[in-house]
Amino acid sequence: MQPDIKNIPQHLGQYLYQQIDEQWHEALLILDCENSNVLECKAHFIKADDKTQHAIAVSENITALFKTLFDHAIKNEVEDWQRAIFTITRQGQFNLNFERDNNDEEVIAAVPTR
Repeated sequence: MQPDIKNIPQHLGQYLYQQIDEQWHEALLILDCENSNVLECKAHFIKADDKTQHAIAVSENITALFKTLFDHAIKNEVEDWQRAIFTITRQGQFNLNFERDNNDEEVIAAVPTR
């Protein structure tokens, strides 16, 4: 059963949180839709002590949930968003940003940190 769209960020955050078994500062889940034929979802966390990045495996279910959230968020947008970045801190604060590939490096925050 697919969760309600408003609960997907919570599911994404819980998934990331459960994958990390050491001290961490923040975790990122990145959905790359640049090539419409290939969808890529990657995740990593940043350690609290040395700020290094460590990969997190991403399940197909999480990729599908993130794609659902991405599609829902951009369905009425005129912009051509190619990437979504979900960031969560250890304290539970999260952001969802959308990016597009162009020269002005514009980023828009679609969901504010709570």
